[in-house]
Amino acid sequence: MTHPAKKILLGAVTVFATTQPRLTERTLADVARVSIPSALKGPDNPVPRQSVMGRLSWSFSSTYFWASMGSVTRYKQKMAVALMAPDATPAEYEQLPYGMDISYERRKQIRHGTVGSGTLTVWEGSYELGTTSEPSYLYFYVDPTRRLQIAWHAVAGEVDLATGVAQIPRIAASFRIVRDPIAMFAEMRDAPRKESESRASKLASARAMLHREGYSSLEPGKPALRNGVYLEWMSDPEPRYQMLMPLGKVHAGANGSVVDRPRPVRATTMAGTIGWREFTDDGWIFSNSDNDYLPMKGIGELLAANQADRSFVYFYYIATVRVEEQEDDRRLTSLKWFLDGLPDVQRRWREGTLVAPRPLEE
Repeated sequence: MTHPAKKILLGAVTVFATTQPRLTERTLADVARVSIPSALKGPDNPVPRQSVMGRLSWSFSSTYFWASMGSVTRYKQKMAVALMAPDATPAEYEQLPYGMDISYERRKQIRHGTVGSGTLTVWEGSYELGTTSEPSYLYFYVDPTRRLQIAWHAVAGEVDLATGVAQIPRIAASFRIVRDPIAMFAEMRDAPRKESESRASKLASARAMLHREGYSSLEPGKPALRNGVYLEWMSDPEPRYQMLMPLGKVHAGANGSVVDRPRPVRATTMAGTIGWREFTDDGWIFSNSDNDYLPMKGIGELLAANQADRSFVYFYYIATVRVEEQEDDRRLTSLKWFLDGLPDVQRRWREGTLVAPRPLEE
């Protein structure tokens, strides 16, 4: 016969066990496995995020359908599980995984201490849901011995504080590495060096090319004019060079309104784009229908010095190369990509097929 005290203890254990959320094992690509609360769906990103070089992370979530109808998704719960690199630094362990810097009103830290082999920090605050808000918690567990981070946002109505704290060690204990991506971490660590070498190589190529083309003495803000084409160099905030050929002018319109003014016609693909300068309520402005780069400072000043008649819209053909971001090597080794297309651009300008409405004024 079971002793009454033992019955009470067993009953309490049974109640505690049955009130804890059920955990379901999830696969983290082919890298790891972890068991998380079954209410969380995912992972939302089967391919791990690498926003920090020393970390691969996966996210899981449960959303408010009615509060996520706009451009912002609202979460009942959101969790990120991250595998850290073997050489991850303390500073990297302190950074929340991607997407987990969730904004709370009146946020405050309410707990920080050791949990198992890791450390758990908990914040509480109000999580905005459109016109309302919900009391919520953000749990952040870091465990260098397991190379693990767990970040978990949960509104109190879904997971109360005691339950959340109790779940963290269960989730952490379930985490296991299946295939340690040592090579991937090494590649991530080496990425900044490779990117730096690539940027330096591209800059050297661009400078050597401009020297061969006869632009060895270019200075930022001081464009050169050759055969009707301006070329200007920029160093700050990044290396760029820009080429611009003025095309001509078109009557702005009798009523002075910008609504019916001439604009570029969508045409076949060109190496550059068509831009214009006109007088508006805000004064003289440069524009570009393709949202491309506007004339650099030096070129802009030279154009403005010869474009003063408010009754005209002045057009130009332009292209800008961001040297360090350029994927097309042809733009770093020659200017032919721009210059070879100029005869066709000029022909189309004369025929009136680049800008509407006509007529053109020389």
